[in-house]
Amino acid sequence: MNQKNPTYYDDLILSYLEGQCPEKEAHGLLSWIGESEAHQEQFESFKEVWDLTSFPTPELDSIDVESALNSVNAKIEQEESRETVVVQMPWLRRNIRYVASAAAAIVVALFLGFLVTKPFNSNVTLASHDWNAETPYILPDGTSVSFNGESEITYPKQFGSDFRSVDFEGTALFDVAKDSERPFVIHCNNMNVEVLGTSFLLDADGASDQYKLDLYSGSVRMTVVDKKGNALSSVEVEPGERGVYDLADGSLKVMTYAEVKNEELANDHVLDFNDVSLSVIVETLEYIFDINIDLASDYANEKLTVRFTDQDPVDEVVETIATVFDLKVSKPAKNRFVLR
Repeated sequence: MNQKNPTYYDDLILSYLEGQCPEKEAHGLLSWIGESEAHQEQFESFKEVWDLTSFPTPELDSIDVESALNSVNAKIEQEESRETVVVQMPWLRRNIRYVASAAAAIVVALFLGFLVTKPFNSNVTLASHDWNAETPYILPDGTSVSFNGESEITYPKQFGSDFRSVDFEGTALFDVAKDSERPFVIHCNNMNVEVLGTSFLLDADGASDQYKLDLYSGSVRMTVVDKKGNALSSVEVEPGERGVYDLADGSLKVMTYAEVKNEELANDHVLDFNDVSLSVIVETLEYIFDINIDLASDYANEKLTVRFTDQDPVDEVVETIATVFDLKVSKPAKNRFVLR
């Protein structure tokens, strides 16, 4: 065996595929194939090209040294009992290394083309009942989703380079990771929410008449789209506001916090503030009761959890707030209060 000849194993593989390889050399070839993955890949490349010629080949879909050697021995015994017809393919023998390389390149190109035109389905769908409601769920980009009730979100295992897109139905608090290069888009049937980095409570319950978005920080755009994804209308929502999408007529609107509380009061006659800044509470009371409250600026950002009803006299409501923060109340005019 002249193993120094760089084409030795190329020629040996061809002899083996032709069925002309003696037992001793066939055993050596199979041993060489088993030495490394590179040797096996070289053999497989030659075999793929050989298979394309439609000439008889040994059964070698997987390399098993022992079974392959037995097959070779059987073929040798057969050849001893009959005259062997050798098919001469001088061009293929001289150029098979290049043909094999070209075939491998074509296979790789076709596979990559398949990935581009038919990418693997790598979406993940998570239902809220499959997750601990007390723990935020973290998406691949770092965005956290805190489910509130029955909800479902579908997202890719890896977001693209242009945007981050998810499908959502239900209610959840989103704290979107900031990424100025890739907007975060939530698809809720034919209503989209687009953000760059912010936190908001999204109520997109499919059984409801409206989708509601309460924004806490940042800014978002709510857009109504048609079946082809074309924008029909959109609104910008700022912190402290609520964006509302009406499923019945497809309309969008933005409501201030005071308007939201006034609507809630009209529906259930209750003003329920949960850890809300005093400035926002004052603004809401002014809107609902048609009064003016002069609040000391030092207390504007103080937080308060309190519950009122429309049956509570406005004077008692203002007095309650003053008592909590140890403020003095004065009333220089009928509808004007001063808290200092």
